[in-house]
Amino acid sequence: MQKKEFLIVVLISLALSALVVSGVIWYGSRPPSLGGDFTLSYRGQNWNLVQQSKKLSLVYVGYAKCPDVCPMSLSYASQAFRKLTAEDLEKIQFIFISVDVENDTATSVADYASNFFPEFIGLTGNKESVDQVVSSIGASYMIEKDPKSYLGYSIAHSDRIFFLNKKGFVVDTLPGLRSDQALLDKLKELL
Repeated sequence: MQKKEFLIVVLISLALSALVVSGVIWYGSRPPSLGGDFTLSYRGQNWNLVQQSKKLSLVYVGYAKCPDVCPMSLSYASQAFRKLTAEDLEKIQFIFISVDVENDTATSVADYASNFFPEFIGLTGNKESVDQVVSSIGASYMIEKDPKSYLGYSIAHSDRIFFLNKKGFVVDTLPGLRSDQALLDKLKELL
């Protein structure tokens, strides 16, 4: 290959690299598309995310009578929160949203969440409000009648923590917790 041909190949490679990098920068700078502000019920009072927001809100969707996944994830989350500094705790909040609107009251959900960690926030609301929030962040759930269950029903739901910014938009997610370290690592990355 002659010097002139080599130079042309290098210039074409640089131009393609610049296009790829600019595409990544443009794509990465797009505003988040999931989430947004919401209002649900906390101990019988309206609780609005943007009005109560911190730098980062961690949202977990489940229900207070969940026999396995919810208590395990909230236990790991509480272990992680106990390892955070006071400065870090000022920047974040953990929100548990119950989708069992027929059985979980605003008080029972708040009590459930705070049993894991005193500052955890438990929210619920009417079906329309809860469904809107759940769908807006990209979570899901399904209630099924189950006569074999001790409750007579079961709820399959997303086992994921959603990280929301101050305006309520999803900036990241973390699949179901199986250790406190996974959450600590993600918080270190996001804070």
